[in-house]
Amino acid sequence: MRIDFQREKAWWDAKATEEDEERGDEWVNKALRWREIEGILHRGVESILTVGGGTGHFSIPLARRGLRVTHLDISGEMLRVARRNAEGLDNVTFVEGNATDLKQFPGRAFDLVLNMDGAVSFCGELYKQAISETCRVARKFVLITASHRALMCAVWAEGSVKTRGAIVDAVYEMFENGTWHQAQHDDNKALSKGCTQDYFGAFKAFLPRELAGLLEGEGMEVVKCRCLGTLAALCDAGSLEAVRQDDGLKAKFLDLCDAFDEKILPGGFGTRNRAGLLAIGKPRT
Repeated sequence: MRIDFQREKAWWDAKATEEDEERGDEWVNKALRWREIEGILHRGVESILTVGGGTGHFSIPLARRGLRVTHLDISGEMLRVARRNAEGLDNVTFVEGNATDLKQFPGRAFDLVLNMDGAVSFCGELYKQAISETCRVARKFVLITASHRALMCAVWAEGSVKTRGAIVDAVYEMFENGTWHQAQHDDNKALSKGCTQDYFGAFKAFLPRELAGLLEGEGMEVVKCRCLGTLAALCDAGSLEAVRQDDGLKAKFLDLCDAFDEKILPGGFGTRNRAGLLAIGKPRT
């Protein structure tokens, strides 16, 4: 179904004020992503593009470390907040743009391309185009996070029962294809009631093998494709908050999360908040 990117842009503009809030296990997801990014930075990375950079949670700290950062987002309001957060930095450039079309950048323009949170999942049926563009402009590495279909199946089923008292078509659509569009099925408008502007943008959730296959199809060697923080998703909110308030405990818990994803449940689904699936690729030589 056709995506109205002006509608999507307005939706992201409205979400800018809450972008920096961290709910539930979201802090675990971000911390695990930082661990993955740190593992790449020492491998000759000097220039970075963040696609869907939001208010700058990743791009601004990276710029403060002296890296050359280009921060792209579809939302003018997200960019306004990010510019304010980056005051005093002269090595970060802000660009308004769409993840599905990065033609303003030549091929292999950046050592590392970070495409995280919504910039792939919320391109809906244009997700292949967004991934292709991300890979095209990457010289050394791409790091993508996206929504895990396993978790989204549970979220959709739960929402369907709560709002409609039934299993509606959108649930089967998520199970079979991992896709959503506000106008896709008759019940979808009711399902998105209570979201920002009573709307949920065009959406695609992935299985790990699916995301890895898309990267391989773009000429990438898949270094890693894994979930992020399934252990945290299985813990109660009170325990997670106690861990968050104790730096020593936090480090140990994150180690456990990594070990759980790698050794205990490698086929897990990641955290409930933020994108729970991560893939790292590099161009084949």
